[in-house]
Amino acid sequence: CMYGIDKDLKAKQNAKYDPELEREVTEWIEAVANQKKEDKSFAEWLKDGQVLCALVNAIKPGIVKKVNTSAMPFKQMENITYFMNAARELGVPESSMFGTPDLYEEKNIGSVVTCLFQLGGAIQVSTPEFKGPKFGLALNHADGKDKKRGSGLLTDMSSGFQTTMDVARPTDRADYCVRHMG
Repeated sequence: CMYGIDKDLKAKQNAKYDPELEREVTEWIEAVANQKKEDKSFAEWLKDGQVLCALVNAIKPGIVKKVNTSAMPFKQMENITYFMNAARELGVPESSMFGTPDLYEEKNIGSVVTCLFQLGGAIQVSTPEFKGPKFGLALNHADGKDKKRGSGLLTDMSSGFQTTMDVARPTDRADYCVRHMG
């Protein structure tokens, strides 16, 4: 059960959720990846990452080299990561990406729907050879990259501050800067 600010944030997130957009995204995925949702919820259907990998492989064959079919949670989350990397490569802006827990733990399914909508727009520009059904608004990125993506900044939000501190650790120490005058 949630209380306080967590409850408020979840209510706000639910208020922004668009079931109509979810339906449109579902129809697009079914058409492109030839994967039927059947009676599963949207989250259940996508949770193991296999449908997402099939989607990006249908858009650009071979973009995900190996799709895990194991029921082990870390293998399913690995599939989601493979999809995320492919989506970035296909031009989805970092601001439209979701975190693995957003899907796997159903923390924010709305962000998953938004990412898939953005993928539909991104491929219209980045992958003109894809002749499947068009979906979303074409994203006109000059090079398909975000400004910060190539700067070496840490973008894995799930790594937390420890990784950020490790990356940002100074390389020069003060005792190397002092010359011995004796």
